[in-house]
Amino acid sequence: MATLRSFLKFWMLSAFAAYGWLRLKLTRSPTLIILTYHRVLPEYAGERTREQPGMVISPANLQRHIKLVRSLGAVPVHLYEWLRKKNSGEALPALSVAFTFDDGWRDNYLYGYPVLRQEQIPATIFLVTGMVDTRDTFWPEKVIRLLRTPGISLSDQSLAWLHPYLGDAGNKSTPLSLLEADEIINRLKDLDDATIIRHLQHATSSLTAAINEADHAPAILQHTELKEMSGENLVKYGAHTRNHFRLNRLNSKEALEEQIAGCQSDLEAMNVNSVPIFCYPNGDITDGGEQLVAAHYQAACTTKTGWNRASRNDFDLHRFNLHDGNSSTTRMLLATIGRSLA
Repeated sequence: MATLRSFLKFWMLSAFAAYGWLRLKLTRSPTLIILTYHRVLPEYAGERTREQPGMVISPANLQRHIKLVRSLGAVPVHLYEWLRKKNSGEALPALSVAFTFDDGWRDNYLYGYPVLRQEQIPATIFLVTGMVDTRDTFWPEKVIRLLRTPGISLSDQSLAWLHPYLGDAGNKSTPLSLLEADEIINRLKDLDDATIIRHLQHATSSLTAAINEADHAPAILQHTELKEMSGENLVKYGAHTRNHFRLNRLNSKEALEEQIAGCQSDLEAMNVNSVPIFCYPNGDITDGGEQLVAAHYQAACTTKTGWNRASRNDFDLHRFNLHDGNSSTTRMLLATIGRSLA
């Protein structure tokens, strides 16, 4: 039975890959493919043991994606430039590809940028501006670090808020597996971001010896690195809110303005190669948030999957989220694209 399942999986993957290849090769009307990445880490990197699997691409796989894009005859473009040309009526290639990176991880500079520079690939990094030049990181990574650190008692009183989300792992001791930690993070998304961060701050103060990150190198991009990457006009920067708060969890216009308009102000003050494009954290969209984004930006990226014909609304851009799990081979990458276009 296992052999039969493997056989069927192989042929389904192959069928989707062939379909994806055909759709891309045969497209004639101007079409934009937006590829989305988060972290770029070598296979040996220790950070992989403390990161959600769907967040990581290796430099080698990133380079493999670039080579595939070129083999398809697609033109790598800056996202903003494609939108500008489309809206000004300029001629566009039949198939364009924009490379984008969410969150502003420092490994984008350490491991992603050398590949982009070597291949001369334009890219957009969507920054969480409140974290630039800090030693902070996002709450999912903090939760993983907590759950993956040996010797932490999950019955500690400062972790009582976490108990309803532990599931079967509530009866175990740390370190939990990466898969178990990932499942807990997904359940925690029932809470708003500020509440999770507040609980973590209290937990961290109680468990300092085990999960203190003060001595670790910054996980998020620093301003000097932003300036270096934008120096050759190879990398541009878009907005991903000020603190990566999911907009559907914010209950006031002031809070939305803080995250949306505040991020724009931060980008302007940084004096880097910024563009007026917004990226919704977690893809969460609200009517109030949409209105503010439209008032402050010229386009917005969602987490909806698919390609973008020239007729697509600039504030409803679709993307393909890629990581080692769904695109580590050419066949897997084409199948990931083909599956969504079927």
